Amino acid sequence: MPPMVGFYFPLVVKLLWKNRISPKYLGRMIVILLINIIGIPSRIYERLFYNRKLAKRDIKEAPIFILGHWRSGTTLLHNLMCQDPQMGYVTTYQSVFPDQLLTWFSRFIFRNFTKLFIPLKRLGDNVKLGINYPQEEDFATGSNLELCYYYFFFFPAKTKEYFNSYILFNGISIRLKKSWQKNYRIVVQKALKNTKGSRFLSKNPPNIGRTQQLLEIFPDAKFIHIYRNPVEVYLSTKHFMQKMIPVLQFHSISDEELEENIFFVYREIMKHYFKERHHIPKENLYEIAFEDLEMDPVNELEKIYTHLNIPGFKKAIPNFESFSRSSKGYKKNVHKNSKKNLDRIINEWGFAMKELNYKVPDDVIIVD
Repeated sequence: MPPMVGFYFPLVVKLLWKNRISPKYLGRMIVILLINIIGIPSRIYERLFYNRKLAKRDIKEAPIFILGHWRSGTTLLHNLMCQDPQMGYVTTYQSVFPDQLLTWFSRFIFRNFTKLFIPLKRLGDNVKLGINYPQEEDFATGSNLELCYYYFFFFPAKTKEYFNSYILFNGISIRLKKSWQKNYRIVVQKALKNTKGSRFLSKNPPNIGRTQQLLEIFPDAKFIHIYRNPVEVYLSTKHFMQKMIPVLQFHSISDEELEENIFFVYREIMKHYFKERHHIPKENLYEIAFEDLEMDPVNELEKIYTHLNIPGFKKAIPNFESFSRSSKGYKKNVHKNSKKNLDRIINEWGFAMKELNYKVPDDVIIVD
């Protein structure tokens, strides 16, 4: 169920009109347009009677943004920290239907609709899914205006273009940027209201390249950068994209193009982060290795809460421990790599391996 079903209808038409759509995906396009049209009245109502009011409210507690390239452990950390009752977050339902969230008739129709189509596990990595589970907000913040990196799932041939425009904000007008910032605040307010949290917790990988833009909206924001061995990130990212893009795309790309995009995005986004992270006050940034979080989650969470001066850790310990026990049975995918790809990873991503103190893991299976 592509998230376009919950987008602003004129934006959907614009995206479909200006991008190349393969004939075999015309059926998908028609279904999306029909579902989207059904939701127009409820979206208009919510934008008029909820969004305007929420846009005027202050966000009292400094938001927390989990940063990290895809497949670096951001989901694990997000799911863990969302066990703290104070945390508000974007749910899977909100990420697809951001303006059909708060009115009862929208929830009745579209929440039940979503339950019918959402899979029990995410295709790319076996992570459990549910309409109320924590989710990324990039589709939600890009549902009303043309500024969303995740459009690449629909149009993968434009990955590099979207990266430069919608992550690095190159060529983005001041007016569009301000609209995006305003929309982001509304998404945060609605997430807090929907989940009854007092502090917003975000997990949105594109944000690792947007720290300055986020600081303009939330000057006191706190950031957690979680990182993982780049070799494992490559293998996991490729597997994830090969599973996820086909169910959302409107045109196809070759495996070679997909691989090129993966190398490009990791290289450029990590260079950008290393260059820009000094803008975040030291007391508001904590960096953690995925391997440490996986080994001792509760102890690592305590370090995060202490460094970032986040209250409520002791109260949430039972929830953290319960979630950690329940997720121990999670089964990871097994990955293999060729010698050629491994050499390319070392060559192009070696700067990150050095910065993050990694070497090639011993358990990677090398194939010809």
